[in-house]
Amino acid sequence: MFSNSDRFSYFSFGLNIDSSIRIPDLVVGGNGADITIRFGELSEEYLDSIFRTPVLETPGCRVRVAEKAMSFDWPIIGKFLITEGCEVIVEPASVAQEEDLMPFLTGPAMIALLHQRGNMVLHASCVQVDGIAVAFLGAKGFGKSTLAACMYARGHSLISDDIVPVSFSDGKAFTLLGYPRIKLYPDSVVAAGRDPSRLPYIHRLIEKHSFACPNESSVGPVELGAIYILDKAEAVRIDELDMSTTFIELITNTHAGHHLARLNSQERHFRQCQELVRTIPSFRMSRPHRFSEIDEVCQKLETHISGLNHSKSSPRVNLVVSNSDRASGDRLDI
Repeated sequence: MFSNSDRFSYFSFGLNIDSSIRIPDLVVGGNGADITIRFGELSEEYLDSIFRTPVLETPGCRVRVAEKAMSFDWPIIGKFLITEGCEVIVEPASVAQEEDLMPFLTGPAMIALLHQRGNMVLHASCVQVDGIAVAFLGAKGFGKSTLAACMYARGHSLISDDIVPVSFSDGKAFTLLGYPRIKLYPDSVVAAGRDPSRLPYIHRLIEKHSFACPNESSVGPVELGAIYILDKAEAVRIDELDMSTTFIELITNTHAGHHLARLNSQERHFRQCQELVRTIPSFRMSRPHRFSEIDEVCQKLETHISGLNHSKSSPRVNLVVSNSDRASGDRLDI
C-alpha cells in the first residue's frame, strides 16, 4: 500500500521538498531536495540507537527528542522520525490511510524540521496588509486563524497559518510563506464568507476544514513588521506592549517550547525572542469573539496597521529576562 516509488516535488517555507507521500497542502514545485520525506521501518531498536533520552508520554502520542532528532508515535497514525532538519521517515500504522499522514507531516513534523534548521517557530497566523506582514499570537481558541481568514477575505495576503518561522538578518525579522490554506472550524468558515460544505476536511478524524488561500507573492523571505497578541474583550482596543510582556508571550506561543532544552536550542530561542522584541513593535488586540462584529475588528486592525511607522525606529534597550520568567509553551497542534 505504501511505496517510495511515487515522487512529489513541493515548495514551502522556503524549502524544496522531495516526498514519497502526496501532500496537497504544499505548493507544487521546487527544485532540489532540502527535505526528503519517505517511508521506512522505524523499529524500537533503531529508535533506541538514536535517542538516549526517555520516551515522553503525551496524550495520544509517544515523543522522543534529541538535539538533531525528534520522533512521534501516534498508535492509529504511525511513527515519524525527523532528523538533521532535512529528512522525515514515516512508518504508517496498519490501520492508517495515506491521507491520514498529511496533517502530521504539515504540523509536528514540519515544526521539528524548522526548529532543527535554527528557526524560531511561533504558534501564530501571519497576513500581509499594505505591504506589512503582521503575526497574530494568542492562546488556542482565541481566533488567530479566523482573523487571518477574514483578513484574507478582505483582500489581504496570507503568509502562513499556525506555523510562523522567524529568522533574522541585518537587524530585521523575516518569515516565510507557508501553506496556501487556513484550518478552520465550520463557523469560522462562514464568518470568512464561504460555505463549509464546499470545503474539504483537513483530516477524516478532525472537523476543521481546509480554507484555500492562494498567494501569488514572492517565495522569498517576507519582512515581519508587527506582532498582535489576541485577547478577548467587549470592545475593540489595541495597546502597545512592553518588551517584557512580549517576551513572555513569545515563549508561551512557541511550537514545541516544552522540548527546547532537549533540542539544545533553549538559549538560542531566548536570544531570538530578545532580538524579535527589539526589532518590531508588538500590540495587544482585545476584541469581542462574536462573528457578527468581525468586520469591525478587521477594519480597526487595517487602520492600525496603516498607521504603523514604516521607518526604522531607534534601537530598543536590551531586554534582560530572569530564569523565573522563562516559561515554556508546548505547542504541537495539528
